[in-house]
Order: sequence, then structure tokens, then C-alpha cells
Amino acid sequence: MSTHQPRLQTLAQLIPPLTTDLHKGDCGRIASVGGCEEFTGAPYFVASASLRLGVDIAYVICENQAASVIKGYSPDLIVNPYLRLKKNKDTEDIEKTFAVMEKLHSVSVGSGMGTDEGIVDSVVRIIGRARQRGIPAVLDADSLALVCKDPEIIKGYSDAVLTPNVPEFKRLCQALNVEEKENDVECARLVAEKLGGVTIVRKGKVDVITNGSKILVCEEPGGLRRCGGQGDILSGAIATFVAWGYKYKQGAWKYAGSDHIDPQDVNMLASYAACMITRHASFLAYDECGRATMSTSVLEQVDIAFDNKFEQVLKALKPKK
Repeated sequence: MSTHQPRLQTLAQLIPPLTTDLHKGDCGRIASVGGCEEFTGAPYFVASASLRLGVDIAYVICENQAASVIKGYSPDLIVNPYLRLKKNKDTEDIEKTFAVMEKLHSVSVGSGMGTDEGIVDSVVRIIGRARQRGIPAVLDADSLALVCKDPEIIKGYSDAVLTPNVPEFKRLCQALNVEEKENDVECARLVAEKLGGVTIVRKGKVDVITNGSKILVCEEPGGLRRCGGQGDILSGAIATFVAWGYKYKQGAWKYAGSDHIDPQDVNMLASYAACMITRHASFLAYDECGRATMSTSVLEQVDIAFDNKFEQVLKALKPKK
């Protein structure tokens, strides 16, 4: 099966034009679901990457002990301490989470969520709610273990995007009885196919993006550091672009003279754009910091990477009136 790289002009159609007619929320509302006492940085990276790319509002839905820490990282985040450990389970809090989800255009789950049974139960229900509402859900980190345990959670959910790294992808292959091949592009396609057309972003030396029928390969150069947290930045970037894709499919905007993107291709293109931006931000961070590169260094380059790739393209596109 052939692969290709989409044109920047095509990807740019998913980006909301900035006009004087906009209101708060028109450029997207996302949530990062995760964060426990041990892992507070991960959901921060998800939500902050989204804000730096241009969403208007970013929520973090986390466990109570993580909330005050994450609030201290940034006043720009809306932090909701609605996830509960099994020993502190309160059924009212999932309803509070569902109320937040009514406002969202996408949700990222798994970053820093840990493995507590109470949090896991809530995350499963949150994924189900996103599916019920038809909004995109990005699954990373610990949430991928839920898919290995029960693929039916997301099977056939075409608006789900899974972002496994190499060992996580191996576990998905084992859970789905997909034989690992030397051609990992075809292997990724088979995983997406077995999961009923979800989008797989198999992270690695190159990022393989497939929905089981089409394949994109992002070969954008990245930095040489592999510090923890870069996957969370990618999750935030994907959550941003798929949120924009969700609004694009609803007809929230259109650029004059541009061909309409097939709705079935939106999440694939959104994921590719996010991979490209994150890898370029990593490249810029490493170029500046070298071995001292941390994920905060990459986060600080996200908006610059976006401008490098899309600023001139967006200036050439005119919103359709």
C-alpha cells in the first residue's frame, strides 16, 4: 500500500482562521484526562501544548492530589480534581466530568493517569462518553493498556486516535493477535484495521499514521533527545488538530478556493500535522539546548514550530465569507 506526505496547504485547511468575528471557544476546547499524585507533569504538557497551538480553553481532569500541583504550573489551565482513587470513589464526580465534556471538541486520555482501579474505571467511562457524543478521543500511555485488555472499548470508534510508542505497539499487536513484521507500516495498518478503523499513530524513528485503509508516514526531522514528556506534547497537539477537524467537519469555516477534505481523512491529516509540529519543535529544542533538552524545552518551541510550518501558508489562504 502506497504512502505519501500531504501538502501543507491541505493541512492548513483544518486550522481555524483568526478573524474579528470569533468568540471564546471558537478555536477549540479540549481536555486532558489524567494526572495522579505521582504523575503531574504529563497532563500539563498535553493541555499546555494545546494552548500554545491555539485552542482557546484547556481543561485538566485529574486526581485530587494532583490538582493543586498542576494548578501551580500555570494559571492558564482549568484544573478539575474529578478523578477519584478507588478508596475515595464518589459517583458524583463522574457526573461533573460529563458536564465538562459537554463543552469539549476533543479529549486526550491516559497521560499520567496511573493504574489505580478507581481512576481506570472513570477513564473507561469517559472514553465511552466521548464515543457517545461523537467527539475525538486521543488515547496514550496508560489508557492503551485498557485497549489491550478490552479492545471493544474503542473498536469501530473512527474518531479515536491511539498513539503507541514501540513497546506499547508491541503489546497492542499481541493483544490483537497481529504478527509483528519487518514492515511495521503494514503491521500498524493491520492493528488499525482490526480495531475497526481507528487511527493509529505508531511513534518511532518515523511516525506511521494509518486508519487501516490509508497510510501516512511523517519523516519530519526531530531532536536527538528522548526525554520523557514528548509523547504528552504530541497528544496535546493531536487533541488540538482533531478538535479543529471536528469543527471543520461541522462547517465552522472554509477557505476560499480550497477543496473540501473528505471527513474520513480528517483525523489522519490532523494526526500527521501534529506529528510534524511536535517533531519540528523537538528539533528546534535540541538545536538550542543539546543534551540539556527537556520536554519543557520542546514545549517552548511548539508555537515557533507551528509558525515555521504554517504562517506563510495561512497568510495565502482567505476565509470564505
